[in-house]
Amino acid sequence: MGYNLPKDYLSASQVTKYLSCPQQYYRQYVLDDRPDTLRPSAMSLGSAVHKLVEDNLTSTLEGKELTEEELFYNTPIDTFFLGTDLEDQETNYWVNYAKILYKTWYKGVGMSIMPTQSEFRFNSHVGDVPVLGYIDYVDNSCGKSEICDLKVAKRSKSEADCQNSVQLAMYAITQENPCVRFDTVVKTKTPKVGVARYTFTKSELGYYTDLIGEVASNISAGNFPMTSPTQWICTPKWCDHFAKCRGAERNYE
Repeated sequence: MGYNLPKDYLSASQVTKYLSCPQQYYRQYVLDDRPDTLRPSAMSLGSAVHKLVEDNLTSTLEGKELTEEELFYNTPIDTFFLGTDLEDQETNYWVNYAKILYKTWYKGVGMSIMPTQSEFRFNSHVGDVPVLGYIDYVDNSCGKSEICDLKVAKRSKSEADCQNSVQLAMYAITQENPCVRFDTVVKTKTPKVGVARYTFTKSELGYYTDLIGEVASNISAGNFPMTSPTQWICTPKWCDHFAKCRGAERNYE
C-alpha cells in the first residue's frame, strides 16, 4: 500500500508524537509550524554525551584506543550548547557536566562493552511502512547481540519501558533482532547508570507492526484529532502549539 507521509517515511519519534497528540503532529510535520525557540540545555547535554560515547565506540571499532584526554580534546563539546541562552560561565558548567556523565557511562557500561556497530542509520520498512532511524550501538558483551539506546534522563528506564517503547520495537523489527536495551545515564546528585533489557516476543513485534501501520494510514487519510485534555502533553509547558490550539480564544455564536 502507498502512504502519503509528510517526510515520505516515519521515525519512532514521529509515531510517538502522533500517538501522544495527532493534532500536534499535524502542526509540526504537516504544517511545518515550528516555533523559533532556543534549544533546551538538557537536550544539548544529552547530545553532547551521545557524541562522546559515539566517538569512543567509533575509535574502538576502528581498532584505536583514545585516552580520556584525547577524547575530550577531539570532541567539540561546547558546540552543542550554542544557540541556547546560557551565559559563558553556565556553558562551562554544562560542558564539565557532560564530561562527568560520559565518565559515568564509561564506568558503568563502556569499560565492558563489546560493540559491533555504533551510531548507524537504517532505512527500512515495518510491514509496508517506510521507516528511518539511527541506532546508538549494538553490544555483544553479554553473549548475545543487543540493540542499545542511550538515554540521559532524570530516572532510569525499566524493563517495562523497554517493552512499551515504539523506538526499541522499531529497531528490533528492522534489524530482525528482538533483544533490546536502554542504557540510562541518570542525572541524580551522584550520577549513575541504569541498564534495562528486554526480548520482544513475535506477537509483540506483530502488534507494533500493526500499530505503526495504523499510524501511517491515519496520517495518510488526514486524521489528526486533538488529544485528551488530561494528557500530560496538553499543557503550555510541553506543547509549543497550545496557544493556537486549546489555548486559542474562540468566539462561539
